[in-house]
Amino acid sequence: MKKILTLLVVALGMYSCTKDAGHLDSGIESIEIAAKNSSDNVQLLKAWTSNSSSPVRRRYVRRFVVKIKNLAFQKEVVIHHATYNGNWIDIPLTYQQSIGEDEEIWVGEVEPDTEIYSDEFVVKYTVDGQTYWDNNDGSNYSMLVNIGANLAPEVEVMVDPYYTRFSGNYFAINADARRNYGASGTVEVVYTTDGWNTIRRAPLSYQRYFRVGYAHYIQSPNQFDIDKWETSVQVEPNVNSIEYAVVYKTAGQEYWDNNYGKNYTINK
Repeated sequence: MKKILTLLVVALGMYSCTKDAGHLDSGIESIEIAAKNSSDNVQLLKAWTSNSSSPVRRRYVRRFVVKIKNLAFQKEVVIHHATYNGNWIDIPLTYQQSIGEDEEIWVGEVEPDTEIYSDEFVVKYTVDGQTYWDNNDGSNYSMLVNIGANLAPEVEVMVDPYYTRFSGNYFAINADARRNYGASGTVEVVYTTDGWNTIRRAPLSYQRYFRVGYAHYIQSPNQFDIDKWETSVQVEPNVNSIEYAVVYKTAGQEYWDNNYGKNYTINK
């Protein structure tokens, strides 16, 4: 019996060492990534996390918007993300559009049914044999599972296309805006249904609690001082396409998201 107990102790000790080693490796990689210099060639513009669920399904949503310099045609842009099992894995992003000044927007989304991603991640851009990082200036990015939006410091307002929709005779517009604690603010959609011959405006409403699942809500402002805004406007039955932008007004300033000067277009 004593010999069996000794073997069990040794086995448990080996398991503990292996498990600790896995976490140690993950911690070392986190430190190594944080030690790299963030590059002007790649920048996280927006990240989103939410716990979206229904009575029959749970989804742990993570979405990303990244801006890169177009240094060559062949390139790879990923979110390098830590997981709860101690590993780091890549979430691939895809090209969305060019925005001038030889820059591009890349986006990506994952919706696992189990909570596999921990809170830490960075952006990795590989091109022409070189790798560039956005690691939040050495701090790495960190977001819990049900936070909502995190916007880059220079981004004051951004349309949320995942909650913006055009159905029937109603156009629902959704946006994230940075909280200004020194002054009140308003968010407004500026839109047209006839090629800008007629310009229409509608105010968005501040969403203190924004529902993202059967029993899950995003709170405004969140830990990054981002608020959620939304409204729905009725249009004529024969309208099939809407062109729009949003403007955030606070402290005498206007901040626009007009899709980098191209405006947004949404079709029925």
